[in-house]
Amino acid sequence: MTFTIAALSIAYAVLAFLLLLMSLRTPYRWWIKACVIIVTTGFSIIAFEQTRDMLGWPAARPLPGRFQLLWTRVVEPSRAYNEPGAIYLWVEELDANNVPSGVPRSYKIRYTEPLAEKAEKARSEIVAGKAQEGTAKDIETDDDDAPPGGQTTNETAPPTGEVSREGSQPVDPEFLANAPQHFDFAPMPAPLLPVKPGN
Repeated sequence: MTFTIAALSIAYAVLAFLLLLMSLRTPYRWWIKACVIIVTTGFSIIAFEQTRDMLGWPAARPLPGRFQLLWTRVVEPSRAYNEPGAIYLWVEELDANNVPSGVPRSYKIRYTEPLAEKAEKARSEIVAGKAQEGTAKDIETDDDDAPPGGQTTNETAPPTGEVSREGSQPVDPEFLANAPQHFDFAPMPAPLLPVKPGN
């Protein structure tokens, strides 16, 4: 992973240097050269932001449908620092046989009190030696879990520009682009063993 990050950084630096040389030796107007340099720099920043997962930052994106919960951390909202709060989950995706992928990933979930309580309870179970399975369902496509009247649960993010249900904490913008999900945690099921020949 470190080699990949270093290779990408060197590649962008070389391309930016070559573009700078070409811009200095071309007859284009100075403002065109300046725009090209600014655009190149901007795309370099965007590329870095899009590869943050490779650098170890938690991913603020939908979780897999089924996963083993390895650990969780709840960060409470703070009025003093104008922080909306967050819930961090370290998970491994499960396959059809309930076998973990072996590749742990870190996810950042918008803070809500119900989800925080679920996460803390699941963490207590892990500490007690009881492995936990997590499930994540898209609320927009999961009609069975939707309350009457078409209202979603308070695990969803409010529309852009609104504050949280406490009325005092802003919503982190990076969560607004993601589809809201409903989360549940339960004891980890045993792996499904293949059927032996002759049975």
